[in-house]
Amino acid sequence: MSYWDGDRWVDADASPTIASSRRANWAATAVMLIGLIALVLPFGASFAATRKSAPSLYVGCNTACVVGGSLAVRGTGFTPSSGGQQVMLWVEYPADYCAGSTCHGFYYNPWVNDDGTFSHTFDSAILQAGTGGVEAIQYNARTDKWVKVAYVDYSTR
Repeated sequence: MSYWDGDRWVDADASPTIASSRRANWAATAVMLIGLIALVLPFGASFAATRKSAPSLYVGCNTACVVGGSLAVRGTGFTPSSGGQQVMLWVEYPADYCAGSTCHGFYYNPWVNDDGTFSHTFDSAILQAGTGGVEAIQYNARTDKWVKVAYVDYSTR
């Protein structure tokens, strides 16, 4: 029986046998694994940096939300401010009336921590009884627009 060695036909019985070394095989395997890890490592870092959940807002009061009381707002799942991301909160007054496009409330710009959370307490922010709301808007660089990302209602008595 013969085989083609790339240049000519060679008799199989006359061909030299190549002895493989177990040590050489393990060394080649180790080099391939190290190369594979070096290729995959940058992707792992980018997957670890992705946000785990959608932005959420939570509103609470010390005991019950009452006129003249404080309003605590907590957010989770936001992009950290350390990267230059901006977040704005619009705090609507309870039982507010809107005339045309004018509503009553105030804006606040929270600093978002590296874990995507923020919290702030607004003292004496509740001016009347009723239902109000807190809206979070975040700047989207891809669309060059401010986008509403979360909203929560609160009730006062």
